[in-house]
Amino acid sequence: MRLFDMFLRRAGLTRADALRRRRAVSRLTVECRDDMLSGLRQRIYTDFRAAGLNVSQVQIRHGEPGRMASACVTVDCPAEKRAELMSQARRLGEHPGVHRVQFGAMRASDAQAA
Repeated sequence: MRLFDMFLRRAGLTRADALRRRRAVSRLTVECRDDMLSGLRQRIYTDFRAAGLNVSQVQIRHGEPGRMASACVTVDCPAEKRAELMSQARRLGEHPGVHRVQFGAMRASDAQAA
């Protein structure tokens, strides 16, 4: 820990500053028909990037052909972009063919495991 504290001091930070600057990570789960998933995934990347949100990971779960599939989207989202993330989630839910969008914060331990 001393070495870490020394590194922080040289960077002009304290341990409290470093803890406050933790990466804010959120997760959206989007469910839609399996045949719509690839187009929807492209839209997620382009719309989120245009909104200033960084999509760090997308995990796809395919169902049977013609059935429902889901995309778990992990987004790096600072607090000041939270409203934009909610707006993007709402827009995805309004997209034709999207069955459901679930939104929830992701714990830092989950983000490191992913």
